[in-house]
Amino acid sequence: MHDMQWQCGITGLASAYYLAKELPRAKITIYEASDRIGGWLSSKRVPVKDGTILFEAGPRTLRPSANGVLAARLVQELDLAKDTIFPQRTSPAARNRYVYYPDHLVRMPHPAFGIAENVWSLWTEPIFQTAIWSGLTEITKDARSDKVEDESVGDFFSRRFSKTVVDRILSAVLHGIYAGDAWQLSAKSLFPGLWRDEATAGSVLAGVLKARADGLEVTKREADYLQEMKSYAWDPLLKATLKDTTVFTFKDGLGMLSDRLVRHLYDQSNVEFRTSTPVDHIALSEDRSSVSIKAKDAEQAEDFTHVISALSPSHLNFVTKQAGPEALVPHIPSVTVMTVNLYFRTPDLNPPGFGYVIPQATPFENNPERALGVVFDTAYSPGPQDLDLSNWQITDADQLKQARDQGQLINVNDFAWYNMPDRPNMQDDVKERGTKLTVMLGGHWWNDWPVFPDEQEGLALARSVVERHLGIKEEPEAWSVNMQKDCIPQYTVGHEQRLKTAHNNISREYKGRLRVAGSWMSGVGVNDCLRSAYDVVRGLRDGKDGTGLEHIGTNEYVRLKPVRPGRKVEDKAETE
Repeated sequence: MHDMQWQCGITGLASAYYLAKELPRAKITIYEASDRIGGWLSSKRVPVKDGTILFEAGPRTLRPSANGVLAARLVQELDLAKDTIFPQRTSPAARNRYVYYPDHLVRMPHPAFGIAENVWSLWTEPIFQTAIWSGLTEITKDARSDKVEDESVGDFFSRRFSKTVVDRILSAVLHGIYAGDAWQLSAKSLFPGLWRDEATAGSVLAGVLKARADGLEVTKREADYLQEMKSYAWDPLLKATLKDTTVFTFKDGLGMLSDRLVRHLYDQSNVEFRTSTPVDHIALSEDRSSVSIKAKDAEQAEDFTHVISALSPSHLNFVTKQAGPEALVPHIPSVTVMTVNLYFRTPDLNPPGFGYVIPQATPFENNPERALGVVFDTAYSPGPQDLDLSNWQITDADQLKQARDQGQLINVNDFAWYNMPDRPNMQDDVKERGTKLTVMLGGHWWNDWPVFPDEQEGLALARSVVERHLGIKEEPEAWSVNMQKDCIPQYTVGHEQRLKTAHNNISREYKGRLRVAGSWMSGVGVNDCLRSAYDVVRGLRDGKDGTGLEHIGTNEYVRLKPVRPGRKVEDKAETE
């Protein structure tokens, strides 16, 4: 019998879910400081004149490949497929992604576009200056010294390619994922494969060519995970649906995932939730056989045989009373992001596509608001016009019923309906949908700001961004401002060594009784949090002595079989 304890956002919920599944006899206690469970997953409906609009304060879509296979599995295991929205690979949301530079949107090259269109963009757009030549000559450049243990993403890619590529393209990508500074983030931690390619093959391009010829090189841990994911007993229709999409979401937003996890866990007799119960102290018991947890207002501590913490590093240091030079986890910085949701009555105020990100090289006068990017939220969810049967590939009622009975995938414009539900999923419940956007502000731009913008200031900043970049002067019919403090950990140079130090400290101080999981280790996305939870629970199930960080810095690599010409592109996700 195991007694387990969690702090609870999506990582904590997933940890509890996997433990209840893998060790059903375990008694699980979930601690949450607030009265709300779900962390950064926050979806809410707001009223407009003809219905309701769904706003996402945090993440809004999930990818089904790599670590995202775990999210896709949860769709099946939690019976969420019928509530899922699957944009097709051919949809504008999948094909059209933009970068703003220097004063206009530039659509990034895509294999679906014509060769002439891609080449013309590469040659004429200032954002791609030096990109072609630096790509062609990368293989001729000397590899780094063996003495370099880590360097910034900016330094690495400017050495291998050019500083222009970093400032105008790569920094924009990092704004969209980490809200971070390309010249501070760690190349070794963010791009481990390319970092290793330079050391083992002499250049990034040589490593890519070798992977195509001999197979992709991954850690043994990753190879074992991929093999396990391939052996999963998929529902055939869901598997077919996932292969034809690059992202997915839910009709009531990503908050449905955490809500469904909570509902599932509430139904388990061995799971107890303690909300509005912040943990004040964590310590190893005197006989080292358990970990003592003291809640803030509790009279006495409780003992648990094992504890999984999904706290941030700074909070974990606080509750273990190990801060400063004696910190359990060395300092890992984080950034604050403000997201501003805007809904306009007029439709199609943005170009077709998923959205755009803004690079660090953008002139200040074109981005004085210090925005990171803008998401076109109406791109990845159907609108009322998609419910019109005349637009459907199959319109006859008997054919529709037959297709559903036979488990066929139904395509409607740019979306796929899983198992042909009676009412296809829409996020916005309106008769005529307008334009919905989310502006992302802050991140590393705000690192030195003594005071952050308030709600009205945030709204004004967001409206200024969309007016300058998209020409939108219309008053929003609905809006929401969301301040998310310290929401994204920053994997700055030396991140791997800090994680190794944390592993050694936790192992020494807690003797395998305390383990950690979360976004501060090996990826900041929802899918990465699921993977962190999955791995830490598997370690417990298998009786391995670990901390959740034992895999950091592994040197055990294997090569996967290469993807041969002629094999379907979508099959790559299963092996890479």
